[in-house]
Amino acid sequence: MSTCQQCGIGNLPTRAICTTCGANIPQMVSGKEVELSALWRIRFDLVEKAGGPTLPPVKQLRLGECFRLVCNFWALLFGPFYYLAKGMWRKALVAAFIGLPLMFLINVLAPHSELELLKFSINTVINVWFAVHANVNYYKKVVLGDNGWW
Repeated sequence: MSTCQQCGIGNLPTRAICTTCGANIPQMVSGKEVELSALWRIRFDLVEKAGGPTLPPVKQLRLGECFRLVCNFWALLFGPFYYLAKGMWRKALVAAFIGLPLMFLINVLAPHSELELLKFSINTVINVWFAVHANVNYYKKVVLGDNGWW
């Protein structure tokens, strides 16, 4: 929680303006100052509105808000590279260590592209996973300081 300097009320760490008095709040998250764009503030507000990073009461969100929360276009296109750019390198490496041996195994079993559809499907599933989880994982990294799977 970020505390307002003027009224002393606690606000969510991603808020730039106090919800009570409207004063500017310094962006201190996990003991350090964080610059968040307006888009990331909206996404983080949606994570908090949906009940935090576990998202149990996500039904409270409208359809458009759900889509905005669980869809990250850049993560869909770039997958683990997007995670690397956002500083979530552990999750990017875990996905690479799962996906690359699987692709290598398929290439060994079917070297003459008999399983191209399977390769494409595995690649798509991995990138969709990144797109669906990118916003919540970045929230965990920035707000909660949780940056990894090991």
